[in-house]
Amino acid sequence: MKTNKRKGISLIVLVITIIVMIILAGAIILSLNSSGIIARAEEAKMKSDKANAKQVAVLARAEYELMSDAEKEEITLIKYIENRLSEAGFKKSEYNVTEKGTVYDIKSIIPEGFYHVGGTVEEGLIISDNIEDEGQGTSHNIAEGLKGNQFVWVPVENINEFIRYDFRNDQAPKNDLYEITPETGKDREVEKMYASVEKYKGFYIGRYEAGIAEGMQAPTETTINDADGTKKPRIRQGIAVWNYIPWGGTQDDTAYDWFAGDDNANGAVKVARSLYPDNSQNTRGVVSHLIYGVQWDAVMRWYKASGINVKDSSEYGNYLGGGGLKVTGSEATYQKKNIYDLAGNVYEWTMEAYSWNGRVGFGGAYASRGSIAPVSSRSLYSLPYVAGDNKGLRIVAYIK
Repeated sequence: MKTNKRKGISLIVLVITIIVMIILAGAIILSLNSSGIIARAEEAKMKSDKANAKQVAVLARAEYELMSDAEKEEITLIKYIENRLSEAGFKKSEYNVTEKGTVYDIKSIIPEGFYHVGGTVEEGLIISDNIEDEGQGTSHNIAEGLKGNQFVWVPVENINEFIRYDFRNDQAPKNDLYEITPETGKDREVEKMYASVEKYKGFYIGRYEAGIAEGMQAPTETTINDADGTKKPRIRQGIAVWNYIPWGGTQDDTAYDWFAGDDNANGAVKVARSLYPDNSQNTRGVVSHLIYGVQWDAVMRWYKASGINVKDSSEYGNYLGGGGLKVTGSEATYQKKNIYDLAGNVYEWTMEAYSWNGRVGFGGAYASRGSIAPVSSRSLYSLPYVAGDNKGLRIVAYIK
């Protein structure tokens, strides 16, 4: 009996000891977590993995350059690097290789609050702010059923190439065109955008032209009050385009001040910034704004490098003869790199200006021709308060 009692006591002591150890372990984990040690460790591992992946790619590129022409015909640079990454234990779903051999850690460019819908950096990586869209794929038919606002990653591998350029005429933009440029030490939208592009090597562009807000009636000449920032645009397929929108303000706001409009007045700039604003209420990992001329030209540089004709976009834009203005993403043929209607449909306001009091729109519209007003063309020069059925906007976003 005494022996059994001792065993019973020993068992109770063991149980108590285990419980105490569990409590202590939990307390230690909570302490580590609250102090950020675990998070920093995970971040350090992620940076290490990313650095290692890039090192594998550098070595693979060097190996590939030493291969004979016959060997290179058997395998592309992308495939060769992908094979080396796989052999080193990196998952193909987490890393993407571009035609230039640059390795992207896909996880690092998926912002907080967004989900990878499909595609690669090279073909057009799509994200959505709705978790139900995750992993759904890139096809036109699937896009019709997606529920969130969608964006496509535009790679900018070299910040020195992140400059404006007139790809239609193969020259720098005209002297009377200008744009807000970053100045060191200024806490401005453009400064933050440039810094983000350099850090992450790219930015996100709306997969579609901005569509009207939920419950909003199709715009007319008298609906400038809808563009006050309270109605959120939708970046989805099959939505009525948000047209009849000025760049910013009315004639009374802008006619005599010798400036190119007021970006705080109702219009495209205000609507673009309202989707994911640069304030504490925005819990997403990006800040949205109206596209800058330099960002449009970055897309053109990407297109051209991929063999896409940017001087005549008749084959992939809604131009004259296409049946007039259409909803966003109406045709599968109206996309390149998973970006729809960049060519035709409506002119898209930008942050680029001309003279003292005008703004520039890109891409042509439904009543123009793809050979005359192609995707690369600065083909709309208009006063900032002028709205029309052929004027809309494209929203872009930089990672915070």
